[in-house]
Amino acid sequence: MVQGLTITATPARHFSGRSLGDANRTLWAGWAFAGAAHKVFYSGDTALHDEFDDIGDRLGPFDLTMIESGAYDALWADVHLGPEQAVLAHQLVRGNVLLPVHWGLFDLALHGWTEPMERVLVAAERAKVRVATPRPGDMFEPSEVGAPVRWWPHVPWVSAEQAPVHSTGVEALRRRGVN
Repeated sequence: MVQGLTITATPARHFSGRSLGDANRTLWAGWAFAGAAHKVFYSGDTALHDEFDDIGDRLGPFDLTMIESGAYDALWADVHLGPEQAVLAHQLVRGNVLLPVHWGLFDLALHGWTEPMERVLVAAERAKVRVATPRPGDMFEPSEVGAPVRWWPHVPWVSAEQAPVHSTGVEALRRRGVN
């Protein structure tokens, strides 16, 4: 506990290593922050795994979740969540408002830079999940988040139906009876 704030490391699923020769020398984690009045979850850099629901049960519900939603591809579905699985992870940890992160600063993937947010918004609308879309550097109050505002340029993007990304973590959740 740090000045009334409890910080808890949570599991993440990502390959270990950042360069040649350092495999299995690094660990990845998410974080839960709990204060007297509010709770926030940060997924960290992760793919879908079968402990998101346990995180929600043990540490949630969360007022805000910051879930990574970019730098995805079907070939690396077990490294990053991607948009649709970010929405699912938000639901599993019992989040109220989703703030998609890890999508707009660096172009680390084959998709267009705005595609993660467009796909998050489609998935969130289907799941009835509230999404915060502040401009970089803006502040917002999670309890006052309204309809998403598309501040980014309109750029062609590929839908989940056209280019699905499914982690093996989805099957693990289904085997446990978690939808």
